[in-house]
Amino acid sequence: MTAAGSGSAAPPRPVAGWAPGGPAAGPAVGSGGSGGAPAGAGVRQSGDTARGRRGAPAAAGPRFTSAAAEPRSPAAAAAAMVPSPLALLLALSAAATALAEPLRFVDCGSIDGSIQEVNVSPCPTQPCLLHKGTSYSINVTFASKIESQGSKARVYGEMLHVDIPFPIPEPDGCKSGIQCPIQKGHSYSYLNKLPVKSEYPSIKLIVKWELVDDQDQMLFCWKIPVQITS
Repeated sequence: MTAAGSGSAAPPRPVAGWAPGGPAAGPAVGSGGSGGAPAGAGVRQSGDTARGRRGAPAAAGPRFTSAAAEPRSPAAAAAAMVPSPLALLLALSAAATALAEPLRFVDCGSIDGSIQEVNVSPCPTQPCLLHKGTSYSINVTFASKIESQGSKARVYGEMLHVDIPFPIPEPDGCKSGIQCPIQKGHSYSYLNKLPVKSEYPSIKLIVKWELVDDQDQMLFCWKIPVQITS
């Protein structure tokens, strides 16, 4: 209301909690104090703040992502499934070993031992093809019937019932996988190499392999047919 006889109106009195042109910066929302801003202003302020957080630009803070969580491309996933060359080679070697037939041999007089198994590698089929310039692995599993301080190997190529000495890198059986002294009733794995020299003729023959004890008696003796080829 205006004063009587006055030419101008008195300025209005401010209302508590409000400022000209909009809501006053009164007490914070949720303060619970007296004279706070109207509830509508508090709700709008809270909603604006939440929207500001959701829509904040990347500069508001660094983002960290885990490399493990990143999806791999189909090409990367396929590459991870491809086995390495070494693993593939080992798998193929194991498969070839599993498919190979046991080596058939003739026992030629094992007196002081008994042969359990003979392996020549590589020899997928018999008669074994021995290629010139190649070395072949020999593995003989046998059980000893006697005790012996040592052992010695002798290898021959048999042609027309004539034994021709075949040189091997290591004739000492105690240096060829056998733990000496040899004990009675124990099983052993004899390991050696059979080198096929380039100057050998291309011919079929019988390989005879002996291992003798201290008394020059055979711990084992076996024979297999082979063919030397280029």
